[in-house]
Amino acid sequence: MNNENRRAVPQKNGIEFLFELEKFGIKMDLTNILALMEFAGDPHRRLKVVHVAGTNGKGSTCAMLASVLMSNGHKVGLYTSPHILSFTERFKINGVQITEERAASLSDYFREEAIGLRATFFETTTAMMFKYFADEGVDVAVIETGLGGRLDATNIVDPFVSVITGIGLDHTDILGNTLEKIASEKAGIIKPGRPAVVNVSGPSLRKVFSDAAASRNSQLSFVEDIAFAENVHAGIEGCDFDATVFGQKLDSLKVGMGGKHQVSNALTALAALHVMESGGVRVSKEAVYAGLSGVKKNTGHRGRLDVVSKVPLIILDVAHNPHGIEALLESLKVIPGSRKGVLLFAAMKDKDASSMLNRLRERFPRVILTQLQTGRSLGIADLKYLSDSVKLQSQIFDDSSEAFRAALSQTDNDSFLLVTGSHYLAGEVLPLIQKSTTNFEVQ
Repeated sequence: MNNENRRAVPQKNGIEFLFELEKFGIKMDLTNILALMEFAGDPHRRLKVVHVAGTNGKGSTCAMLASVLMSNGHKVGLYTSPHILSFTERFKINGVQITEERAASLSDYFREEAIGLRATFFETTTAMMFKYFADEGVDVAVIETGLGGRLDATNIVDPFVSVITGIGLDHTDILGNTLEKIASEKAGIIKPGRPAVVNVSGPSLRKVFSDAAASRNSQLSFVEDIAFAENVHAGIEGCDFDATVFGQKLDSLKVGMGGKHQVSNALTALAALHVMESGGVRVSKEAVYAGLSGVKKNTGHRGRLDVVSKVPLIILDVAHNPHGIEALLESLKVIPGSRKGVLLFAAMKDKDASSMLNRLRERFPRVILTQLQTGRSLGIADLKYLSDSVKLQSQIFDDSSEAFRAALSQTDNDSFLLVTGSHYLAGEVLPLIQKSTTNFEVQ
């Protein structure tokens, strides 16, 4: 049974119990997570944490940080969300996912307390993560925020360094409807006396973070001031570039993920690693090269300009807001315009699907829209309205399997298929590709 069916028909034990907690929605408050931590003996206090927030790029930056630290011999916990195929993707130690049995045991450990508190899915999984990493004695925990920063359940840590990857408009109903308001929420992960690395541009956003850092006596480094890349060659499956970080030259770096935006994420990770080194976490130059080039292999990081098949060419990307779509389209420029694109798209109700499709339609004359197996998905009526309002020539399906087959039937060796708009869509389509190894040249 896939994750979405588990969500639709939640069970009473193990991992399945967690999905029952989705009925409590999203809570922007730290009360529950603090109570869960007190119940567990405050395991978060035993961790050395790199805390990462940002609208886009935070997952990739977390993966790069974890991969480099692993390559240097550190035992590294990596916590990211959401998952694509399996819940256990969220918890990894040195690239290995938590077992279902261990995840179920942790779920059972917190079960009664979570029920009593009416804790959310994310609050409870975050509590599980803190206990798991502490019990396993990781050297460093690289932790991605779920939503925002200031009131995110992960924001109870005293981090070794705080990292913000970038600011864009997303979750505006919760975080605010301007970049400055969203930045203020992200800046909430900057802690008193702890250094921060921030990758934003523009005076108004810089002021938000400068003021936050100054008020908390935090040493702040803006990535654009201390790190830059030259001789950048960005392709679909990787990037090569020369970097200078805090005056240190690193020539001929390779990042094992495609898209020019990954160079920016790599510079953010390199800046954070330099700050960590000044605090005693040593990382060799060899580890930097090995970690960046082997990031996907080391961490299992997927869904970012992910070439899941070469024949036919199928690219999967979990971009789910206008800012992410812009970065995706920029990356796709390496594919000749003569190679027509077929688009398979789905989105959640709370996303700006109209803006995303307005940009995507310029590159994709053939558009397939689909409803997903979650109540949060845009439904058939929503998709029809969206298609009309954006003036798309589209096909609309209520089942992603049928939508994928329709999209694939329109894809040949002179075109390519892009699957994007949601982590959920990636989770529903990727198994279809993996089961079709006789038909595709699968990565």
